[in-house]
Amino acid sequence: MPEPRRWSLEELRRDANESTERFRAGRLRDPLRELYRQTFDSFREIFRDLVPQLAYLSGSEGPSRIADLFASPENQAAVRYLTAPPTSEDDLKTLANTSLAARALAKDRDAARRVRDVIMASLDDRRFPWVHRGTVPTDVELEAAIVASAGLIAAKRIETARRTDAQKIQEELVKSQLQSSGFVEVRRRPIRQPHQAPAPGEFCSESVFGPTRADIIVRLHDQRIMPIECKVSNSAVNSFKRVNHEAANKATQWLTAFGRSTTVPAAVLSGVFNPENLVVAQDAGLAIFWAHRLEDLAEFLAAAK
Repeated sequence: MPEPRRWSLEELRRDANESTERFRAGRLRDPLRELYRQTFDSFREIFRDLVPQLAYLSGSEGPSRIADLFASPENQAAVRYLTAPPTSEDDLKTLANTSLAARALAKDRDAARRVRDVIMASLDDRRFPWVHRGTVPTDVELEAAIVASAGLIAAKRIETARRTDAQKIQEELVKSQLQSSGFVEVRRRPIRQPHQAPAPGEFCSESVFGPTRADIIVRLHDQRIMPIECKVSNSAVNSFKRVNHEAANKATQWLTAFGRSTTVPAAVLSGVFNPENLVVAQDAGLAIFWAHRLEDLAEFLAAAK
């Protein structure tokens, strides 16, 4: 049975350079800039209302205000971004030992107080120095804190959107190539055994495949199963995590669980990658394809008929 092409280091360097150039070009015309501005402006108004209340939050009526704030997801996020570093929703639940549902906090004053205490104990003393001084903030201090807080949460949300959107776009490109090659998308399902995978000529979206998940699972026409990971990286350092730690590690698990005669683990890459790390990933059994040249994937799919 045919195997995916194994690339030389020189070939990987060539494609890594091409992928990096495409990443640079795309980032320079980033459409998320407008979303950043909108997010910043929205949260600036939220913080304009919230920041002057910090002294009030630390007082006896603070827990009641916390319950009111948590009725809005955006206000709840703003409260969590008052700390340094920002506190995740899961961390706040754990540290305060409570649900963050507004209704629960309104009914349980002690729970609301615990949430307030976690926030105030971790309050960013660089953005809100007057709280620690016990003084009234100046207009300049207030405006600086509002702008810094809005910028902090807007940047984080854009970072998350950029990462999520990039992978989603890549997955759609791979699916489009599969469909162009005559493969049909079917419903996703957990695949614990090979017979549970899609039929030859079919594929499904993200599903459990043996011991871990795969972004796309393809059944080749020759009966082998090809789990595909879609990986987007913005730096050579980050690429080690995306390919070697994540995708290659999954490939090892899949090959151990199902065997080399049954499984063809693959990754489709876009962005910035270290070619030397890709050689190591290939040695671990991971087939490498590039998002900017998906015809290589199409050729392998045709060869596996």
